[in-house]
Amino acid sequence: MAGQPEHNKDAEVTLKLAEEQIALTKQKVVDGHVRVTRSTTEHDEVISTLLQQEKVETERVAKAQRVESIPEIREENGVLIVPVVEEEIEIVRKLVLKEEIHIRKVQETAPFQEVVTRRKQQVKIERDDDR
Repeated sequence: MAGQPEHNKDAEVTLKLAEEQIALTKQKVVDGHVRVTRSTTEHDEVISTLLQQEKVETERVAKAQRVESIPEIREENGVLIVPVVEEEIEIVRKLVLKEEIHIRKVQETAPFQEVVTRRKQQVKIERDDDR
């Protein structure tokens, strides 16, 4: 054969083979949206209650009573009694109960009302699906 190179039967022949390759790519696809709406409302609300308070009434009760020793502070019928003693000098020293302080607790109930503002939040969730 003319024009063709001679082949050596003992020579190795290298053949190039075709090879397939795979290319993988990722893509984000948005298929829906979520919308969250938060709102705050205010409204006036009337609150009512009864408040209790204590006050103290004092009364001076005159006494001109001789005593041998200083009387103790005592309570009688819900009244706290605080003795006040003074020494009088005579030929013989004696204690004279001059007065007692009577302390009484008096409870009063008075209506109380005030307008306060309360806040309250609401949440609205909407979903848009593009599918």
